[in-house]
Amino acid sequence: MELHQIRHFLAVVETGSFTKGAQRAAVSQSAISHSIARLEAELDVKLLDRQRTPVVPTAAGMRVLAAGKTILYAWNTVKAELQTIAAPKLLKLGVLQTLSSGQVSKLLSAFRRANPEVAIEVSDGTSERLVKSLQEQKLDTILTIFDSDAAKFSGRVLFKEPYVLAVPEHHRFALRSAVKLADLLNEPFIARTRCDKDHELGSLLVSHGMKLRVVYKTDQDDRALALVAAGIGVAFVPAHFSAPAVRQVAVSDMAIMRTIGLLWSPEREDSDLEEFIKFAESHDWML
Repeated sequence: MELHQIRHFLAVVETGSFTKGAQRAAVSQSAISHSIARLEAELDVKLLDRQRTPVVPTAAGMRVLAAGKTILYAWNTVKAELQTIAAPKLLKLGVLQTLSSGQVSKLLSAFRRANPEVAIEVSDGTSERLVKSLQEQKLDTILTIFDSDAAKFSGRVLFKEPYVLAVPEHHRFALRSAVKLADLLNEPFIARTRCDKDHELGSLLVSHGMKLRVVYKTDQDDRALALVAAGIGVAFVPAHFSAPAVRQVAVSDMAIMRTIGLLWSPEREDSDLEEFIKFAESHDWML
């Protein structure tokens, strides 16, 4: 067993596919398939269930996954200590406030495990504040919504998500696959004052001759979801927002989508930033 085989195995498990795993490990798909096949032959067990989508570890694979993380963590810790002494690195990342905390934390945790020698300093803010900080070179890259400001920088789209209706789990809409805007008349609403698509939502409602019955306004997304879960009202949220006791329902006549990606200044490109961009691009944002 060699370290690169463990890295290849972890890359496939964490991304859920050989294709994305190969992108993360910066090798060809055939090379990563051969590497894992050799590891399975050496251990004489199947480590991955290749018939599932996404690819998942077998029972034996779970044991190797746990052991592999421990081995790589120990090795990377020693490596990082030695490299930090020689040339400490720092990547300054800005994160949009309205991104899912779960998504952001999973990305940062996975990147830290894979690149312990790169220290990340993270700050969050509105799209406008992040763009301003990027222009002033206070940040190296920002994870944000793509809007008119995106054209000013180099960028990479990571995922897109529609806006949906968040309802309590026992709400009459909770088991429906979709509703229409007209179904929402007289529904109590939780208004997210930091909503990225507030203007588009407002214009859409006006075009349908609708006005929401707002019972609570908040700039805290976790509070909005908590209020929905408590049955205080419903809310329009990006599809990745989730919370216990909250269900998401599509709105068939509300085709509002937001595009999330990384923006950076072309002058700032270096190996650390390139590594983070490549890692974020191969990350499974559907986890």
